[in-house]
Amino acid sequence: LEMQICRALAYIHNGIGVCHRDIKPQNLLVNPHTHQLKLCDFGSAKVLVKGEPNISYICSRYYRAPELIFGATEYTTAIDIWSAGCVMAELLLGQPLFPGESGVDQLVEIIKVLGTPTREEIKCMNPNYTEFKFPQIKAHPWHKVFSKRVRQKQWILSRAAAVFPQPALHCCGGVGASLL
Repeated sequence: LEMQICRALAYIHNGIGVCHRDIKPQNLLVNPHTHQLKLCDFGSAKVLVKGEPNISYICSRYYRAPELIFGATEYTTAIDIWSAGCVMAELLLGQPLFPGESGVDQLVEIIKVLGTPTREEIKCMNPNYTEFKFPQIKAHPWHKVFSKRVRQKQWILSRAAAVFPQPALHCCGGVGASLL
Protein backbone atom coordinates (compact mmCIF):
# COMPACT_ATOMS: atom_id res chain seq x y z
CA LEU A 1 0.00 0.00 0.00
CA GLU A 2 2.84 2.40 0.80
CA MET A 3 4.11 2.15 -2.77
CA GLN A 4 0.63 2.82 -4.18
CA ILE A 5 0.19 5.87 -1.93
CA CYS A 6 3.51 7.22 -3.16
CA ARG A 7 2.70 6.54 -6.80
CA ALA A 8 -0.68 8.27 -6.44
CA LEU A 9 0.99 11.32 -4.90
CA ALA A 10 3.75 11.35 -7.51
CA TYR A 11 1.07 11.34 -10.22
CA ILE A 12 -1.06 14.15 -8.82
CA HIS A 13 1.96 16.25 -7.78
CA ASN A 14 4.19 15.80 -10.83
CA GLY A 15 1.77 14.57 -13.46
CA ILE A 16 -1.07 17.04 -13.05
CA GLY A 17 0.39 19.59 -10.61
CA VAL A 18 -2.21 19.20 -7.86
CA CYS A 19 -1.79 19.16 -4.09
CA HIS A 20 -4.51 17.00 -2.48
CA ARG A 21 -4.37 18.77 0.92
CA ASP A 22 -6.41 16.13 2.79
CA ILE A 23 -4.53 12.83 2.73
CA LYS A 24 -5.97 10.60 5.46
CA PRO A 25 -7.06 6.96 5.75
CA GLN A 26 -10.67 7.83 4.89
CA ASN A 27 -9.51 9.22 1.52
CA LEU A 28 -7.59 6.08 0.55
CA LEU A 29 -9.90 3.43 -0.84
CA VAL A 30 -8.56 -0.12 -1.05
CA ASN A 31 -10.18 -2.90 -3.06
CA PRO A 32 -10.27 -5.86 -0.64
CA HIS A 33 -9.84 -8.39 -3.47
CA THR A 34 -7.12 -6.78 -5.59
CA HIS A 35 -5.56 -4.56 -2.88
CA GLN A 36 -5.57 -1.72 -5.41
CA LEU A 37 -5.53 1.70 -3.75
CA LYS A 38 -7.42 4.72 -5.05
CA LEU A 39 -7.02 8.26 -3.78
CA CYS A 40 -10.38 10.02 -3.38
CA ASP A 41 -12.05 13.24 -2.19
CA PHE A 42 -10.36 16.03 -4.08
CA GLY A 43 -12.62 18.66 -2.49
CA SER A 44 -9.65 20.43 -0.85
CA ALA A 45 -7.24 19.87 -3.76
CA LYS A 46 -5.58 22.83 -5.42
CA VAL A 47 -2.91 23.70 -7.94
CA LEU A 48 -0.35 25.52 -5.78
CA VAL A 49 1.17 28.60 -7.39
CA LYS A 50 4.49 29.82 -5.99
CA GLY A 51 4.06 33.21 -4.34
CA GLU A 52 0.29 32.88 -4.17
CA PRO A 53 -1.02 32.50 -0.59
CA ASN A 54 -3.19 29.56 0.41
CA ILE A 55 -5.25 28.87 3.50
CA SER A 56 -3.29 27.25 6.32
CA TYR A 57 -6.29 25.69 8.04
CA ILE A 58 -6.45 22.72 5.69
CA CYS A 59 -5.95 18.97 6.07
CA SER A 60 -7.39 16.79 8.84
CA ARG A 61 -5.67 17.41 12.18
CA TYR A 62 -3.85 14.09 12.78
CA TYR A 63 -2.30 14.34 9.32
CA ARG A 64 -1.62 18.10 9.22
CA ALA A 65 1.97 19.09 8.41
CA PRO A 66 3.79 21.27 10.96
CA GLU A 67 4.04 24.21 8.55
CA LEU A 68 0.24 24.28 8.39
CA ILE A 69 -0.01 24.21 12.18
CA PHE A 70 2.43 27.13 12.23
CA GLY A 71 0.05 29.00 9.93
CA ALA A 72 2.12 28.96 6.73
CA THR A 73 0.18 30.24 3.73
CA GLU A 74 2.92 29.41 1.23
CA TYR A 75 3.56 25.68 1.20
CA THR A 76 4.27 22.91 -1.27
CA THR A 77 3.05 19.42 -2.04
CA ALA A 78 5.35 18.31 0.81
CA ILE A 79 2.28 18.70 3.05
CA ASP A 80 0.79 15.67 1.28
CA ILE A 81 4.02 13.73 1.85
CA TRP A 82 3.84 14.51 5.58
CA SER A 83 0.22 13.33 5.65
CA ALA A 84 1.14 10.14 3.78
CA GLY A 85 3.88 9.44 6.33
CA CYS A 86 1.34 9.84 9.13
CA VAL A 87 -1.05 7.46 7.35
CA MET A 88 1.73 4.90 6.84
CA ALA A 89 2.63 5.13 10.53
CA GLU A 90 -1.02 4.59 11.42
CA LEU A 91 -1.12 1.50 9.21
CA LEU A 92 1.83 0.10 11.16
CA LEU A 93 0.71 1.17 14.64
CA GLY A 94 -3.01 0.60 14.33
CA GLN A 95 -3.61 4.11 15.71
CA PRO A 96 -2.67 7.69 14.78
CA LEU A 97 0.98 8.62 15.31
CA PHE A 98 0.11 12.19 16.36
CA PRO A 99 -3.35 12.16 18.03
CA GLY A 100 -3.64 15.85 18.92
CA GLU A 101 -6.89 17.12 20.41
CA SER A 102 -6.43 20.67 19.07
CA GLY A 103 -4.08 22.54 16.75
CA VAL A 104 -1.67 23.37 19.58
CA ASP A 105 -1.90 19.87 21.03
CA GLN A 106 -1.16 18.49 17.57
CA LEU A 107 2.14 20.38 17.55
CA VAL A 108 2.89 19.07 21.06
CA GLU A 109 2.27 15.48 19.88
CA ILE A 110 4.63 15.98 16.93
CA ILE A 111 7.34 17.50 19.11
CA LYS A 112 7.03 14.64 21.63
CA VAL A 113 8.04 12.20 18.88
CA LEU A 114 10.27 14.23 16.55
CA GLY A 115 11.75 16.67 19.06
CA THR A 116 11.76 20.44 19.02
CA PRO A 117 12.30 21.86 15.54
CA THR A 118 15.43 23.94 15.07
CA ARG A 119 15.24 27.67 14.56
CA GLU A 120 15.99 27.14 10.84
CA GLU A 121 13.18 24.58 10.53
CA ILE A 122 10.74 26.95 12.23
CA LYS A 123 11.87 29.79 9.95
CA CYS A 124 11.22 27.60 6.91
CA MET A 125 7.72 26.78 8.17
CA ASN A 126 6.79 30.31 9.27
CA PRO A 127 9.33 33.09 9.94
CA ASN A 128 6.91 34.79 12.37
CA TYR A 129 7.59 32.09 14.99
CA THR A 130 11.40 32.20 15.09
CA GLU A 131 11.49 34.25 18.31
CA PHE A 132 8.98 32.02 20.09
CA LYS A 133 10.61 29.94 22.85
CA PHE A 134 9.72 26.28 22.48
CA PRO A 135 10.61 23.75 25.18
CA GLN A 136 13.70 21.84 24.10
CA ILE A 137 12.62 18.22 23.71
CA LYS A 138 14.82 15.54 22.17
CA ALA A 139 13.45 13.30 19.45
CA HIS A 140 11.96 10.00 20.59
CA PRO A 141 13.92 7.13 18.97
CA TRP A 142 11.94 5.41 16.21
CA HIS A 143 12.65 1.98 17.68
CA LYS A 144 10.72 3.05 20.79
CA VAL A 145 7.81 4.38 18.74
CA PHE A 146 7.39 1.16 16.73
CA SER A 147 7.43 -2.46 17.79
CA LYS A 148 10.06 -4.84 16.44
CA ARG A 149 7.73 -6.21 13.77
CA VAL A 150 7.35 -2.83 12.10
CA ARG A 151 10.87 -1.43 12.47
CA GLN A 152 11.82 -2.63 9.00
CA LYS A 153 9.58 0.09 7.57
CA GLN A 154 10.55 2.87 9.96
CA TRP A 155 12.94 4.37 7.39
CA ILE A 156 9.91 5.26 5.24
CA LEU A 157 8.44 7.19 8.13
CA SER A 158 11.68 8.87 9.10
CA ARG A 159 11.82 10.34 5.58
CA ALA A 160 8.14 11.27 5.36
CA ALA A 161 7.70 12.59 8.88
CA ALA A 162 10.50 15.15 8.82
CA VAL A 163 9.67 18.39 10.62
CA PHE A 164 11.74 20.35 8.12
CA PRO A 165 9.62 20.42 4.94
CA GLN A 166 12.38 20.08 2.31
CA PRO A 167 13.56 16.49 3.03
CA ALA A 168 9.98 15.28 2.84
CA LEU A 169 9.73 16.40 -0.80
CA HIS A 170 11.67 13.41 -2.07
CA CYS A 171 10.21 10.75 0.21
CA CYS A 172 8.03 9.04 -2.35
CA GLY A 173 10.76 9.01 -4.96
CA GLY A 174 13.04 7.27 -2.48
CA VAL A 175 10.37 4.86 -1.36
CA GLY A 176 9.36 4.00 -4.89
CA ALA A 177 12.93 3.45 -6.01
CA SER A 178 13.81 1.19 -3.11
CA LEU A 179 10.65 -0.92 -3.31
CA LEU A 180 10.88 -1.64 -7.04
